[in-house]
Amino acid sequence: MKILGWTCVLAAVGNTAAKAHPHVFAEARLEVSITDDGSIGELRHVWRFDELFSSTVLLEFDMNANLKFEPEELAEVGKIVHASLADFDYYTSIISNGKDVGISAPDAIHVDFADGQLLMLFAVTPDRPVPLNGTISFGVYDPTMYTAIDFLNDSDLVVEGRLGACQRSVIRPDPDEILAQNQESLTEAFFNDPEGNDFSKFFATRLELKC
Repeated sequence: MKILGWTCVLAAVGNTAAKAHPHVFAEARLEVSITDDGSIGELRHVWRFDELFSSTVLLEFDMNANLKFEPEELAEVGKIVHASLADFDYYTSIISNGKDVGISAPDAIHVDFADGQLLMLFAVTPDRPVPLNGTISFGVYDPTMYTAIDFLNDSDLVVEGRLGACQRSVIRPDPDEILAQNQESLTEAFFNDPEGNDFSKFFATRLELKC
């Protein structure tokens, strides 16, 4: 069978859903590790996708048509996701004192399928040293707004390592407040480029460290 790229799989789900974003849903966990020298280490992701999308991926990648994933099929999903999400920094945002920090690609994206849901596990690192200094925030979101990545509980955003004098908090922006504060700029961005703007980061739950 023909194997679609990851963005094509996302689009296939979107074509069967309503026009409004998002079309794919994932419950997430993020672990931010602190190195011994007091800087940001790995950001470890766990994503559990909704059953509808998971079944769509199963049908697309089930190369031997036995309605279950074989190890090589899961590896193929991971390989395609790894390549497809590179342009989106693997849906990972790090902002250090108001400046975006680039993301280094993970070595691999590990994929599993359990209880009818697709699981993805991987770790990324900042592409430059990020010391615990000032305000650092970490967010996970899809800039195209096809995928809603949700942290159900504040405890799903974890810091591992010594924070020292840093204070940890989880920020859950109020959508109505965000729209009210940025109505003109958000409306202009949406109508200029509804698929390619990056205003979804305003609505994303984030982990924040103040040091």
